Amino acid sequence: MNYKFLILVLSLFVLISCNSTTAKIDKSCLAQNSERFVEPEQSKYNLPFGVGESYELRQGNCTFHTHSVEYKSEFAFDFVMDVGTPIHAARSGQVAAIEDRFFDSNNKESDFNYIAIAHKDGTFAFYIHLTNSGVTVELGEVINQGDVIGYSGDTGMESIPHLHFHVIETNEGCFKNDVIGSCSTIPISFKNANPNDKILMQGIIYTAM
Repeated sequence: MNYKFLILVLSLFVLISCNSTTAKIDKSCLAQNSERFVEPEQSKYNLPFGVGESYELRQGNCTFHTHSVEYKSEFAFDFVMDVGTPIHAARSGQVAAIEDRFFDSNNKESDFNYIAIAHKDGTFAFYIHLTNSGVTVELGEVINQGDVIGYSGDTGMESIPHLHFHVIETNEGCFKNDVIGSCSTIPISFKNANPNDKILMQGIIYTAM
């Protein structure tokens, strides 16, 4: 893991705080970015949970809380699920960073467990709020789409157990002056979601097909 990626991971500690309540949608944000979402059948991503499993998207994209332009996380997803639910890789890649030493229900903003997976195109997927010792992959491990990589939890600042998932695209602007920066999330669709929405909507229960 290189120095810049270490900075990137540290930047998450500023960004991630979820309440997973139904938040007000920023319709302007969705309208301005709607063309950036690909059609589901063209997506490189599966939902980050097992085939046949169904979970509510409690907080979706472009919402007035932590999934906002202000937090650079406007394209994040919060799926409500019980602690210990298997988390599956949404896309193939290599494990770039992990943390699993924190305990559930700690309610501390910076103390959350996570997995970061690097993709061949330079993007990174983050799976956040995992349970204590809930990471089942190792640094540098190559994983395939659909592999179980860990178990959901309740670590960090959140109101109910859920999986926070987002994808970032790195660029030099993320690391200005080599201080803690933040890379913006990017809009993604899921090829195996039912309903087969191009833009997933909060309050809807989605099933992995």
